[in-house]
Formats: sequence, structure tokens, C-alpha cells
Amino acid sequence: MRPVRVQDLTILVAVSFLLMTVGGCMSSAATGKTAPNHAEGSPLETDPTKGRDFREISVHPNGEELLFTECIYEPQKEPAGDCAVLRYHLPTKRLYRYALPTGYVYPTASFSPRGNYIVMYRLPKIGITQDAVRQAHEQSEIMLMKADGTDFRVVPLTTGIKVAPIMSQDETRVAYWRSTLRPPGSKTFMSHFDVWEVDLKTGHDQLFAGPFVFFTRARLQYLSPDELLMGAYGPKEEFAPSLREYQKKYNSSSVYRIQRSMTRLPEPILTEVEYANFPSCDHVGNLYFKGQRPGTSLFRKSVQGKIEQWGWPVRYGPGDWGGRVA
Repeated sequence: MRPVRVQDLTILVAVSFLLMTVGGCMSSAATGKTAPNHAEGSPLETDPTKGRDFREISVHPNGEELLFTECIYEPQKEPAGDCAVLRYHLPTKRLYRYALPTGYVYPTASFSPRGNYIVMYRLPKIGITQDAVRQAHEQSEIMLMKADGTDFRVVPLTTGIKVAPIMSQDETRVAYWRSTLRPPGSKTFMSHFDVWEVDLKTGHDQLFAGPFVFFTRARLQYLSPDELLMGAYGPKEEFAPSLREYQKKYNSSSVYRIQRSMTRLPEPILTEVEYANFPSCDHVGNLYFKGQRPGTSLFRKSVQGKIEQWGWPVRYGPGDWGGRVA
């Protein structure tokens, strides 16, 4: 498989901006350096019977570097494949791959808001049977390393499913999703998602807010030391008497802002657009998300309340490149 070309990355950035970490609603000016100890541009070996997937893009606060994973896997047998953690330097058009400990799958990675660290999670490669895959998810771990690839370490946490970690703006805490496995044969693999947070200085690990017991989850982002922006789905009975009424009332939004220690889930936000999900926020306070109006599109809601829409690229689905103000 060839290394990723510049034009591929351009399209990837365009359709995935809602998944980016762009400094995290803060004005950071970290500069960062291209990591010297990467193996440059080493492609993953694959065969045409296996899948291939790019996952969440994270943008360094300097605006010049992209971090993402490229995964190859056997359909229905993940984590039996492999994931490369890649870093792309836009000015020089150079692609790098982090040399990480073997024997694990690294599904996602992201820069910290200041760009000093990279936070990831991993699953052990212990087999492809159903029991082995379930065991691998139960043994998932969260790791940190400096952006230059040094000081790699595992964050000590109790056993259980841990996914999609992010760092706080001051780089002292990590928030992440915990969940439980569903019984074998269920339509979904896991559910009962809640956000936890570990203090990296003290090692104290606790529920950030809730429990809310979401059915599905998307990305997280710190808006402040005590507030998170999150994508999650799990309609609450107190908001509407039925699922149909809930969907009608909130346009099936899956976006929330939650405060630390909150025990009652607030109503979802971004209800102006149907099926709002995968939210992110820039340093000014503009919100970015995916939704439908009609068909799948990308949206930005400014701090003044205006909503701008970009149609999904034709190559990836219905719509066009034209943006417009709603």
C-alpha cells in the first residue's frame, strides 16, 4: 500500500474537520517540532481482502501538522489487524510513522491542546475469536507520550473498556469514555457509555459527571477545566414521553455540554439541524458538527448563532463543496 499522498490528505481534512482537535476552544500558540525519531513514510503491508480506514484527524496548535491513524483490519475480526499512528507535516509534505510497542492495536491518537503530548488508547492483539476480542477490549489501556515520540507511558487505570481519551487544556488530566460489553450476538458490541477523568498528577480516577449511561458515544473535547463538549446518544425519558417525541423535540441531536459533577443530564444542543453529532469547537468558540439538512453535511455554528453548511463531497456522498449561511 502506497504512503498517503498530499491530495488524499486534502480531501481527508475537508470531510473530517468536525473530528479535529484545534487547540480546544483556547488560544494556544505552541510551535512543536517534527519528531526526529519516526520511521518516515513506512506504508502498512496489506492485501485486497482486508479493510482500510483513516480515523480521527487531530491538528497541532501550530496549524502545520496532522495526526491520525491508518488502520488495516480483517472485517468482523478487529482487533486482528494493525493501526499506524501517522504524523503529516504540511509545509514539507513529509509523512511520519511512530514506532510504538508491538503486540497492540492503536485505534486513535490525538494531540494535547498545547501540542506537547499525544494521547492514545490501545488493545492487545490476543486472538480473533469472539472471546479473545471481548477480552482485548476489557484490557484496553490509555497511553501518553511527548509529541516527539519520547517519554511513552501507560496511564495506570483499573481494568475495563476505555476509549477515545483526550487531554485537558492545561495537560494535567485525561478524560475518556468507559463502557460495558453487550451480550454476544447483540446488534452493537458495547454500550452504557459514561465519561471518566484521571488526574495525571495524583492518579485519581473518577466519573466526570453522571452517570448518564449513553447508548453510543462520539468524540469529547474540553471547553474549560470543568466543562466538556461531547457527542453521545441515549434519549432520557424525562425529556420526552417517547423516542419519537424526543426525536421531534430535539431533531435527534446527539450533542451535549456537561459540567463537572453534574448529575442531571442537560438537554442536547445544536437542535437547529437534524441528527447533529461529532461536535468540536475552535479557539474562538465556533461549533463544528455533522448533521442533515437535507442529506449529510458539515456545519459550523458561529458564536453569533449563524449556521454555515458545507455539502458532503461528491466522492464520499451526496452534496457539493459549496458553503452557505443558513
